[in-house]
Amino acid sequence: MNLLRYSLLALIIWNLPTFILEVSGDVMGSNSSYLMFGLLLVYYFLAKKNLPLWAFIALGVSYFLISGLVYVGDFENYVFKFLKYLIFILAGAELVRQSTKNEIYIFLLIGALSIIVNAVVFQDDYGRYGGFYLNPNAAGLISLIGYCFSFIINHKKLKLIGIFIFTFAGLLTLSRYFLLIWIALTLVSIYANKKNAVIFGIGFGTLLLLLSIATFLQLNSLRFEAIQYGFENQIDRLYVFFQENSRTGTWAMYYDQILDKPFFGNGFLTFTGIDKVKQGVHNSFLLTIGEAGILPLLIMIIIYIRLFLKSMKQIKITLYLGLLALSIITYMLVSHNYFDNYIVLFFSIWLYIRMDKDRIEQERILKPLT
Repeated sequence: MNLLRYSLLALIIWNLPTFILEVSGDVMGSNSSYLMFGLLLVYYFLAKKNLPLWAFIALGVSYFLISGLVYVGDFENYVFKFLKYLIFILAGAELVRQSTKNEIYIFLLIGALSIIVNAVVFQDDYGRYGGFYLNPNAAGLISLIGYCFSFIINHKKLKLIGIFIFTFAGLLTLSRYFLLIWIALTLVSIYANKKNAVIFGIGFGTLLLLLSIATFLQLNSLRFEAIQYGFENQIDRLYVFFQENSRTGTWAMYYDQILDKPFFGNGFLTFTGIDKVKQGVHNSFLLTIGEAGILPLLIMIIIYIRLFLKSMKQIKITLYLGLLALSIITYMLVSHNYFDNYIVLFFSIWLYIRMDKDRIEQERILKPLT
């Protein structure tokens, strides 16, 4: 059972089906995706059953049924995505319940190392690296999630090494999202425990390392120059960099469509940019209301507001969960593939299930029974 569980964790956390699709082509990519969902079904039937996560099921059912009423396009693709979502929520919950924090941390660490290997060994003209995750912004997310999990490590030196690796991997993506959220997460961690202020020193040292080896690495020149703006105190140019091609402009392109059909939406995949007339909406909340109307949006908001408020309430007890909630929610604000982004779904499930369990475990450590 452990071998099956580890195989699934590798497939999900390392983004292997998508990676294999890119590297080996459609046949191998499709087969690896079928393998992942086949193994999920096997795992679900073998695992001890718990109550399903009805909130996520309600979200998926409302989204797919309502968006499918208006426009489906490729019906087979629609059905497959619907079924895969349901399978993932059901089996993913059992996978989360049987997995430990340390196991997840190791898989995240290997995922981050793939980004570093990509930048050092397999350089390209694009100059922004994603490792197993291909997309630098997705790689930035996995680096942030790993950064969050670093706070569960009790051994101080190992924790700092993990923080360094995830920070360095995230910087190699040259993702504006990673930079901004890394700073926000670090500030929150300092609020929870002032001793975490040392992490800013690690971040500064990591930036210096990146600058010192930049001639060896083939980095995206425009993005790399933006990092230099910060060191040269060119605040105006740095501000322009973060504002250039911002997501707010992309969101605005879809406001009229949302307002035209707020109750039942415009239909499945209409906000993903699949028609190539304009790019996707790059916001999971706008995607949901834009394609399926207000009902699934309200369910999504309730789920994530609950996770956010609950994690913030116990931030000094289970710091990593609060940081993880911030990472996931902010990523949802800049991405539009929520319903088939299995990394986001997996760690959303993790948050939902582990919130109370980890708090109780930590309180037992802080206040041992006498």
